[in-house]
Amino acid sequence: MKIKHKILIVGITLLICGCTNMAPETIDESQGPSNCTPQFPGMNITYDNYVKNILSRNCIICHQGGNSPGLGNFTTYNGVKPHLDYFYVRVIQDRADMPQGHAPLPKSTRDSLNIWISNCSPEK
Repeated sequence: MKIKHKILIVGITLLICGCTNMAPETIDESQGPSNCTPQFPGMNITYDNYVKNILSRNCIICHQGGNSPGLGNFTTYNGVKPHLDYFYVRVIQDRADMPQGHAPLPKSTRDSLNIWISNCSPEK
């Protein structure tokens, strides 16, 4: 019982402290999050040299902004960035449900997208 009580206190403390930190007012989206450390620095997978082509072939049909059926506008780097948190579940994992109505992307493509995101999603 004492351990559960201590865990609860630590959890509440972290929640309170975590909620008091403010996000910076502006973020230079071209550089990715400032606290991101590339996990595969030797792999040069960028939006411009790889990801843009994958999205154009597989995602743009539904994610082109405006009145398109999918959320987001994946026709630009800045349009993709706000949706990267969902890419692992919706696109990269083995049970991915995107592209909707089709089989998941090939494993090698999903692995490359995962490397891109793990490397702070560089644009160029």
